[in-house]
Amino acid sequence: MGNNNKKINAILILPIFKNTKNRDFLFFEKNNLASREYEAKNLVRSLNLNLINSIIVSINFINPSTLFTQFALNNLKNKLPENEISLIIVDGKLSPIQQRNLENFFKSKVIDRTQLIIEIFASRALSKEGKLQVELASLNFQKTRLVRSWTHLERQRGGAGFMGGPGERQIELDKRMISKKIKNIKQSLQKIILTRNIQKRYRDKSSRPFISLVGYTNSGKSTLFNKLTNSNVLAKNMLFATLDPTMRTFSTRHNPELKFIVSDTVGFISALPIELIKAFHSTLEYLLHSDILLFVHDASDHKIEEQSEEVLKTLRIIGIDETFLENKVVHVFNKMDLLKEKNYVEIYKHYKNKLFISALNKNDINRLKSFVFNFIYQLN
Repeated sequence: MGNNNKKINAILILPIFKNTKNRDFLFFEKNNLASREYEAKNLVRSLNLNLINSIIVSINFINPSTLFTQFALNNLKNKLPENEISLIIVDGKLSPIQQRNLENFFKSKVIDRTQLIIEIFASRALSKEGKLQVELASLNFQKTRLVRSWTHLERQRGGAGFMGGPGERQIELDKRMISKKIKNIKQSLQKIILTRNIQKRYRDKSSRPFISLVGYTNSGKSTLFNKLTNSNVLAKNMLFATLDPTMRTFSTRHNPELKFIVSDTVGFISALPIELIKAFHSTLEYLLHSDILLFVHDASDHKIEEQSEEVLKTLRIIGIDETFLENKVVHVFNKMDLLKEKNYVEIYKHYKNKLFISALNKNDINRLKSFVFNFIYQLN
């Protein structure tokens, strides 16, 4: 990344919020630290950054101007290696003034969780729609900032947009220019949505059932998608490996002539910034047009219940109602080959419409196809 592919040295700061009753902070509490730290480190590495260290900071009182107390800031500064850090990432949400003050204090570029995820999305987007949506998310975020945080909107995508480094001159944003760009992007996305609606009407006439895969990132969706459809979509142990929706078809032995259309979508994540959910609404509209959803769970992850709630929360935000979630969702518990617990049927008994599989097992894939075939035709 950058001009000479030299990795950027980064420090990850993990704030732990105490004494707060705000539900938005539940993800950032101490009892969730282990899984959160693992996830945050993977986010950082998704951008091929050189993560020097991660530092945990307890916060009893939120300082409106810097987030951290002066004592905590001084401790942090003492822990940072001199002249080696180009980027400080705070795994939480920073206000514009907090970000600016932290940059002044550390004499280094500072970004928060939202900016980090936007950058990852920017590096993953391949389609015109995906790139437009990333730009929309970035512009909506920039509009709330007093100063420019990165410059990737002004040049060809060549790496992380926060390459600016310490001492970079901060440029005042022209909000009218940003608003005009946002309006233009929304108009472009609207044209894409209109085209998709025409395609949907054609699909409705063809009577092909439309299925979408959803799930927490790294649940094995893309692997399952490949096995169902005999495809080779990127399926790596990487956060947000899939960004642009991909559609393929598959058939079942019950009726080989009938083609099911299946779509793979972006994996969700805890504390997914609302800017991204809004920006990617046009992509996520695929879900609203689905006959059923295959909700893929990583059965081997001990945080499966929390991850499930995050996915459901996001689905509700984009407009999927409770009746649909109750009756038209198949819960696919994947990675059963990695599960040590044998009483899984009892553990997950409260889930309706469920199937336990390993996407790597051909017999399990055939069982899933049969399940989907029967499930859809029971609905009709």
